[in-house]
Amino acid sequence: MIVAEDDPAIRRLLGLTLRRRGLDVELAADGREALAALQRQPASAVVLDMMMPEITGWEVVRWLGEHPEHRPPSIIVVSAAGPDVLRALDPTIVNAIIFKPFDVVELGAYVSDTVRRQARDRRKGRVVLRAR
Repeated sequence: MIVAEDDPAIRRLLGLTLRRRGLDVELAADGREALAALQRQPASAVVLDMMMPEITGWEVVRWLGEHPEHRPPSIIVVSAAGPDVLRALDPTIVNAIIFKPFDVVELGAYVSDTVRRQARDRRKGRVVLRAR
């Protein structure tokens, strides 16, 4: 899974939290690094900050919409933007929106549960419907 967050403290904290939950995590400091990681190998999920330098989270979401072959099963947006701004996100691409400030333990539990549930459902051959 990929954590794309430009704030180094939040990025490290999310990485540590998710690794403690047994997830393989790649950290990206901006959208450019996130896109490179998505193109290198499939990801189980992306936790994506929307306001990043270079390439924003908005641009990453747009790119994933245009390149569904690189889209992970879960895209979880984290943002300090208000709900009115984030309503513009395509719900067929973005599975969840978490507003900053967030509780890192709760976010870690949500992400790890989501990734594990998707893996279990794939093993059982179920079709997984995206949450909206």
